[in-house]
Amino acid sequence: MPATGVKLNLLLFAAFLFLPSLAIAADLHLTSDTLIQSFKRDIPGEDGQQILPVYEYLQIDYGHLDSPGLSFHGYGWMRANLGDDYFEENTEAELLYAYLEYTPEARNYLIRLGRTNIYAGVANETVDGLYGQADILPSLSVSAYAGQPATLEDSEGGRSGDYIYGGRISHHRLSRYEAGLSYKALANGGGQDEEFLGLDLTVYLPYRMALSGISTRNLNSEGWAEHFYELRIPFGSFDIRPFYQHFSYENYFIEEDSSAFPFRFLAKTDNSIDVIGAEGYWYPNEQVEVGLKFKNYDYDSRFGSARYYSLVTAWKFAILSQVGIELGRMSGDEEENRYTMGRGFFYFDMRPLFVTADTVIVGYDEAIYDEDLSLFASLGMGYRMLGDRLHLKFSLDYMDDPYLDDNYRTMFIASYLYR
Repeated sequence: MPATGVKLNLLLFAAFLFLPSLAIAADLHLTSDTLIQSFKRDIPGEDGQQILPVYEYLQIDYGHLDSPGLSFHGYGWMRANLGDDYFEENTEAELLYAYLEYTPEARNYLIRLGRTNIYAGVANETVDGLYGQADILPSLSVSAYAGQPATLEDSEGGRSGDYIYGGRISHHRLSRYEAGLSYKALANGGGQDEEFLGLDLTVYLPYRMALSGISTRNLNSEGWAEHFYELRIPFGSFDIRPFYQHFSYENYFIEEDSSAFPFRFLAKTDNSIDVIGAEGYWYPNEQVEVGLKFKNYDYDSRFGSARYYSLVTAWKFAILSQVGIELGRMSGDEEENRYTMGRGFFYFDMRPLFVTADTVIVGYDEAIYDEDLSLFASLGMGYRMLGDRLHLKFSLDYMDDPYLDDNYRTMFIASYLYR
């Protein structure tokens, strides 16, 4: 078994056993998701090769989970490859997070030690290190983190010279606004590959309106990487959301050898995109939802511009049960950006049984590899057992498009929750 598999076993199954301070009034939540997939692929010299990977996702939460104190949280996955060489390694595993967390009685600060996921302004990272957040004043909060980026754990050169640190400070007034300033620096092998500064804002306006957004600046390239702003306008049974997005590939994606951005080759395209659009939803009653969506894509140096329109409607005929359709049209300057899309879906809850289905059909104005139509269809069903603690699910997917010809995929999922 690779090193990551050993690490997963050690940290998820054994770590909390050696935390005697958690033994008093401790809670234990264990969630297990077992996935078995089956599909075929064609490779030179062998058509219809059967692929059968098995995945296990395990989550552990132990300690003071609903009250102040010390707790442990871990989550990871393992894969066993049954009888084929689709993956380079027959078995693989990854630890997604595993950390100790402490919250005092006053709940005015929080500390995490270990591998944790950071979402704070410009940060969307998994860090092996220390994270903390605190309320300095009733209207002022800070958070900070430092350690090594988990995304670079298996990169060439190992972890030598890898580091990440950053934080966020925010000022807020209840039901009025929150303004945040965030910073992130990441190095791979000693060279500082990433340095970002972010400004985020949420303003609560009269008549239940709200404006929110974020602007991100790449300090290394000295350019704006991203702008995203959205205005929510509720009006009676309507909810309207105009928005604006801007991405500069040169400043958003990282050209250096940092696996934190696997699409770093886009940084060399010197392209940017502006998206202006709006989504409007109408709720005439508790059972019906009707939505209209519009997006205008404007590329700086490739693909020209394109416009997407769609109509989606759903009918909720019972609690958790619904049926709906979506119709969309993409009209672009380039041939590959001209197509019509239709979708139908439903979810039928008949506790303890449930059934779900989803079908998508896309017609291209210009054929792609002599195919002018693509089809995706999925049918799934599941059953709840043991007081809703065990869920069994099975799905069958079918895909036929310019890139896949009559492709079938099956999946079986067993989800178990222990408290």
